[in-house]
Amino acid sequence: MLQGLSDRPPEQDDFHKTFYALKSSSNSVKVSVVRKPLVKDKSSKGGMGVTILEYQGTPDTQAHEKLVTRTVVRAHVGNNPVKFLADLGFKTDYEVVMKGKRYRTKHIETTIYKVQKVPKAGDTSNTTDISSQCLVEMSMQVHNLADPTIVELLNLAETLKPIVKLEKYDPNRAATNK
Repeated sequence: MLQGLSDRPPEQDDFHKTFYALKSSSNSVKVSVVRKPLVKDKSSKGGMGVTILEYQGTPDTQAHEKLVTRTVVRAHVGNNPVKFLADLGFKTDYEVVMKGKRYRTKHIETTIYKVQKVPKAGDTSNTTDISSQCLVEMSMQVHNLADPTIVELLNLAETLKPIVKLEKYDPNRAATNK
């Protein structure tokens, strides 16, 4: 179904994500993510073949009535962002492997992943599915929530409702399930 909604062929998108947390004195948690491709592809477009350091802001459920929004800042990084994060005081929280497809249409990126648990820190060779279900994530970049292109995202989400069950995904719970 998504192939008909995408304006280009889907891309395979398999990567290893390690989540790092930094707790402050006020018990607020800052999250950074190191995203590494499982297969290095120098020809890939959009930076998916390189390691990405990502800061994920706190989800805001109040900013828009039908969306969960968050500020995300991504940067392409060198070979060892883990040392950089450790020097700042970040600690490994959990890690997963995500295997799936990325679909793009105009401003919207839709990804469909199988989320897999990593049995031993850093070992992506023997991962197992956390669930038989897939994670569907839709995203777009906007500078403010009054941007009219948000309607496109909402309309595409409505189109997928018959085949997608909407529920909150808690990666902390999923990563610890055995």
